[in-house]
Parts: sequence; structure tokens; C-alpha cells
Amino acid sequence: MNKINELIEWAQSNGAGISDNVEFVQINESNYGAESTSNSKASIQIPRKLIITCDKAKALFGEKIYDESKNHISLLKMFICYEKLQQNSFYKPYFDILPSLKSIDSPYTWSPEEKSYIQVTNLGNSLKENLHSLIEEWWIVINLLPEDVEKPEEHFINMKFYYEYKFYKDEDYYNYFNEINSKNWTSFPNYLWSSLIFKSRAFPAYIIDKSLPKNESMLLPVVDMLNHNPQAKVEWTCNNDSFVFQTDTICEKGQEIYNNYGMKGNEELLLAYGFAIENNVADTVALKIKVPESKLKVLKELNVKLPTIDDYTNSVLDQTCVEKENYENGILFFINSNNVPENLIQVFQILVQNPWESGKISLRMKLAGLNHLRAALAAKNSMLQLDIPTEKSTKYKYIKWYIESQNRIYTSAIKDIKRQEKHLLTESKSNLITLKNVYKKDTKFQQSLLFLGFNSYESILESEFQDQCWLLWLIRCYNKEIYKSNEELPEWITNLFKHLRKITDITSQEVLNYKPIFDAIIPDLAQSVPEIYSTGEWSISEFIIAGKLLDLISFTRGKEQECIVVNQEYNI
Repeated sequence: MNKINELIEWAQSNGAGISDNVEFVQINESNYGAESTSNSKASIQIPRKLIITCDKAKALFGEKIYDESKNHISLLKMFICYEKLQQNSFYKPYFDILPSLKSIDSPYTWSPEEKSYIQVTNLGNSLKENLHSLIEEWWIVINLLPEDVEKPEEHFINMKFYYEYKFYKDEDYYNYFNEINSKNWTSFPNYLWSSLIFKSRAFPAYIIDKSLPKNESMLLPVVDMLNHNPQAKVEWTCNNDSFVFQTDTICEKGQEIYNNYGMKGNEELLLAYGFAIENNVADTVALKIKVPESKLKVLKELNVKLPTIDDYTNSVLDQTCVEKENYENGILFFINSNNVPENLIQVFQILVQNPWESGKISLRMKLAGLNHLRAALAAKNSMLQLDIPTEKSTKYKYIKWYIESQNRIYTSAIKDIKRQEKHLLTESKSNLITLKNVYKKDTKFQQSLLFLGFNSYESILESEFQDQCWLLWLIRCYNKEIYKSNEELPEWITNLFKHLRKITDITSQEVLNYKPIFDAIIPDLAQSVPEIYSTGEWSISEFIIAGKLLDLISFTRGKEQECIVVNQEYNI
């Protein structure tokens, strides 16, 4: 508690105002906080002099370096690394109470075994990407450092790490991060420590200066010792260049005084603070979707509102490393237990758009997109069925809570998509054709399949002959006008087949691909059922066209991958 008392004395002697009922105490072995000593509201006022903002880095490194840097926060992180080392630093009482890199216990510093349990999660997938982004950020800033700022003896050895890190494995990172030397202030482990301090303690700097960019941060000594509670009702304001924290409600005597940093999911809590909350209602699942440039244009044409950097959370990526509305590396979406974003669904629907669909999201696109999204979520969810050894340590318990929460969100999202799909299928039933439908209604086609050994629809499924059946039936529709009897076959399919046949050039490779299918089916059928399979055009070319047409007018549904043909307006 001596260091805490020294911090409070330093803050108050430099103009900080702390209400009489606020008493800072040790909550547990590694955590401090504040309690109320009477039944009253609590307030803390921190003057501009004590607040650590980007102008401190500007004063140390120089205006020229500051102007050259595109990332002022990275300079401020470097300032913290440097200033913490100075025994005569004005901020020494504050730096003395900051946790070490090891005590923060972020997944960045976990052992390879511990990391292995989050490998298939959002956190596991983004951890390496985040780390590489931080290393690149660090590399830029240490190359900007002015010559007149004294560097540690190991400075050039530190720089050597940049050329080697791409070959590092989890074991190498673990060893490197656990050998941190605070005196070696330009090393990457120190920069990582500073980054985690900002991730867990920073406040938006525009609160005290509205002219500052929203992505610039500041550190608030004393205030940042208050523990986080998403239910706490507090107010952050500015008064005469001072930051003012105040509780909206009365704090009862002996009650802990909390701050509220907003709703934080377990991914962010683990990354920034090293702990998780069981059944955390703020949890989300992040999905990064790669979208071709051509589809990005379609999204824009159809006015699909995509997420911007303001929708991203620090748990998934560092905002300072991402340009606004730059989707080159993928579009990031967040799903929670109550909501599958409509624009995420629309992206999947547009990803399945084919050349015959434009101007709007068609029925086929809606159904195919929902199925692709459901399959993607189910695949991710299946990877989360892990046996976490919670008896090993509290950390494994946090991992378990995080994964269980991810699982709940995936399960809820899949259920929601199924509900949407069921509604759409019911609503559009008259425009959908299933193979079971075809088999039941087209009795001549049904009877012809007896010669291939299929005496029921179930026998077709058992033999996995559905695709071949579809090709046969589509070619049958193409030949509709040639049959002598009046065949009740969809004319819209006949017309689309004719159009595709007319505009398609068939390659020799396609002929080779389809020849085995053709040879296995048509000769026997042409001899056994000539009124269908020897009437009209039944060459390999028709099989190739049928395959192409099926791709254009159908979608596959569910685990069984049932193919369903969609009757809609196609742009041909």
C-alpha cells in the first residue's frame, strides 16, 4: 500500500481532487481498487498536468518526429517505456503502481500449451495477426526515434528481433516475453507492455479536448485504479481542462467504487486484463469475411452498409493499425447472442451472386447466402468442442468460460438463421423445385429411373445419385417441345437451357470431365426408354450445359446438401 499512498499524495499535491469518501485499498493479492467510507457519491478530478497525452511524446521526441509519425499513440507508448525508466520522472509514482507484463497475464505472453486451447477461436486466430501488427508498429516508431534521445546498449540487438520474428514459434515468443528488462526500453517486450497498459487503462483523449481525434488516447493516474463494472453508473466530464469522474448514484459505506468502461466481452478482457467472466452477456463472435473487389462494388451498388473502424473492438484488432473503410484484408463483423447482423447476411448473399443475377438480392441468393453462412458458423462451432483442463489453473477456467460463451453465440446464430430460412422457404414454396418434387410429379421420369435400379426416391439418396438425376431431368426439360406427348415440364427451364446452350462454348476438358457420367447412364437409358432418352438432344454437350444451368438456378441446403432449383427472374 505504500506505493498507492505515494501515488495519492503525489496526485493531490499536484492539484488532483479526490472526494473524502474515496479510500484506495488492496482488493486482493494483485489488484487495488477504491471503497467508499460513507454513504455519498464519489468523485475524482485529475488536472491536465497529471494526464498523459500525446503532447508528452511530442515534447520528448520533438515536433519534427511527431509530425512525421502517422501514429501518435505509438509515440506515446514509446514515451511510457522511456519515461518509466527515468528515476527523476514526474510520473514515477504512477509508473511504480503499473502492473508488469507478466502480471497482466495477457494471451500474448501465454505458454504454447495455454495458447493451444484458444488456437481455433477468434482470439487464437487474431492473436498472431495482432502481434505482427504491433511489431510492425513498434518497428516504425523505433526507427523514428531521434539521435539525441539516449538508447539502451541493447538497442541494435532489439532491432535484430524484427528480422527474426517471422520465424518465431510460440515457444520463442514465450521465452522472449518472459525475459523482459525494463531498462532495455526500446525492446519489443517493453513496447508490448506499454501497449497492454493502454489497452487496459486508456481513456479517449477527446474528453478533455474536443479537437483531438477520437482514436487518440490518454492515461489517467488514480482514476485508472478503479475496477471495471459494466453495471456501474458513472459520468466522465471535463472541467477547466481537468478530467472529472463521478458516480451517478450514492456509494454505500464499505462498497467498492467502480468505473464503467462499457460492455467488454471475454475476448477483450482476456487480451487486455488476463481474465474472463462466466456467462458474459457482452461477449461477441468476430467473423472476418474476404470479399473480392468485384463483390465490394456490388455491395456498394446495393447500398449495403458495411462496418467501419468505429464498429471494431480492441479485442480483435488495434484500431491504430486499421484504416477506415479499408476492406482489402476482409470485412469484420460481430455476432452476439441476440443478433446476426443483417449486413453480414447480405454479404454472404451477394458472395453467391451469379452472372444471371443483378440489380437486387434475388430469392436464390437469399437462400444460398443463408445456407453458406449457416455452414460457416457450424464449421467454426464444431471446432470449439474442446476438453479444457480447468483443474490446472484459474487461467484454464477463464479459457473455458470464453469458449463456452463463443459456443453459445454460434448456436444461437445458427438457430436464428434456420428460423429465417424456414420462413423464406415457406413464403416462397411455389417458386422452389426439389428433386423429391420432381420424382413425385413426373411419373414418366420416375419410371425411367427403374432401369437404373432406382425404385424409390430413398434409393436415389442412398446411392447419392441426386446430381445425375438433376442433369437428366434438366435435359428432359430442354427437349420438352420435341416429345410427341404433352409433357408438363417447366417452360422457364426450357428457355434458360436453350439460352445457355446458345451462348456457351464447350471445351475439350469439359467433354472429358462429363464423358464417364454420360457413358455410364445414357447408352442403357436410350435403349431402355427411347421415348425419353432417344428423343431430342442427349449428347455430352447437353450434360455439360445441364451442369452449368444447375449451378445458376439452384442452391444447396443443410447438412444433406439438398439441391433446390429456384424459379425467379433471371437476367439473361
